Amino acid sequence: MILYQWDEQGYYITDPASIEVADDAPMPARTTPTKPMTLTGIQVAQWQGAWVKLAARPVDLDSVPAPEPVPDWPALIAARRYTAETAGTTIQDMPIDTARDSQGLITGAAVQAIIDPTYSLHWKTSAGFVQLTGQQILGVASAVRAYVQSCFNREAALLDAVADGTITIAMLDESWPSS
Repeated sequence: MILYQWDEQGYYITDPASIEVADDAPMPARTTPTKPMTLTGIQVAQWQGAWVKLAARPVDLDSVPAPEPVPDWPALIAARRYTAETAGTTIQDMPIDTARDSQGLITGAAVQAIIDPTYSLHWKTSAGFVQLTGQQILGVASAVRAYVQSCFNREAALLDAVADGTITIAMLDESWPSS
C-alpha cells in the first residue's frame, strides 16, 4: 500500500513523496492512503482530515525572528540632555547648581541685579555661601545660561544624527559640556 505523509503542521511531505508498506501493516502516524491533489508553483497541501490545497505555506511567525527593537532616540537623548543640564557646573571656581529650580533662582537674582546695579547677595553653593555683587550675579547667570544652552545644542546635534541615520549609542555620552 502507498501512503502519503504530512509533517507536524499537517503539510504534505514531498521528499519522499510517498512510502510503501505492506497491505496488512499498521499505518504509521501522519500518513494516509489518500493522494494529495496536484500542486504547482508554491502551492502546498495540508491534511485537515482531507487534503486541502493552499496557495502557499503560511509564514510560521514563531520561526521568524522578532525585529530588533528600535531605541526611542528622542526620549533617550532628551533624558541624557536633562541629566547633563541639571548636573551643575563650575563658574569662577564656584560649584553652581543647574537644576531647574536653581536656574530660576539665578534668573530672578539676575533680574534684580539689572534693576538695581548695587544689589548684592549671599549665594549658596555646594561648597558654602559666597558673596556676589550685581555684576558677578549677571556673570553667573550668563554662564549658567550658556552652559544650559550648550546642553540643548548637543541634544539638537544628536537629533540631527537620528534624522540622518548616523546615531550610535556611544554618541549619547559624547560631547556634552563639562561641569
